[in-house]
Amino acid sequence: MNTTGTATRAVPVGRQRGWIAVTTQAVPTVWMATAEGLVCLDLIAVELAANGLRKGWKLTPEEARYTASLLFERGVKYSVIATRIGQSGATLKAWFPEQAVPAEAYLAREGVPRTSSKPPAKCGTRQGYHRHRRLKEEACRPCKDANTASDRHYRLHGTYVIPEPTP
Repeated sequence: MNTTGTATRAVPVGRQRGWIAVTTQAVPTVWMATAEGLVCLDLIAVELAANGLRKGWKLTPEEARYTASLLFERGVKYSVIATRIGQSGATLKAWFPEQAVPAEAYLAREGVPRTSSKPPAKCGTRQGYHRHRRLKEEACRPCKDANTASDRHYRLHGTYVIPEPTP
């Protein structure tokens, strides 16, 4: 009985509506010919992953690719497929370049430079000193002095944070 008071019928795993049709439960593996040679696929693992029940175990690359092809045929979004099979979106794009595309053109990130919402660090601060170092530049005198003072404060107090004076 469920919460509404009606009886629910138990359906064995693999027999739910919309699941991949497996030829038989007695033979859960098949051999598939690929360009690289024969590969063995565990259809139970493929079926569980395709239906979002992959928890704590990984598919082989061949099983992941086969599962992704099945899910693309069903019209599942590639971000959902990547999560279900445990592969990155970049891997899916390499496997299926024509199918692994964003739902909307504005969601594509190719060619868009990454920008930070934070303003660049100011000179005369510890962050400014590290910005110079990250850009492989010679640090200016105010940044060197700020970094030296920050290091001195850390050696004395064990923290870079200077507490606010109490009024």
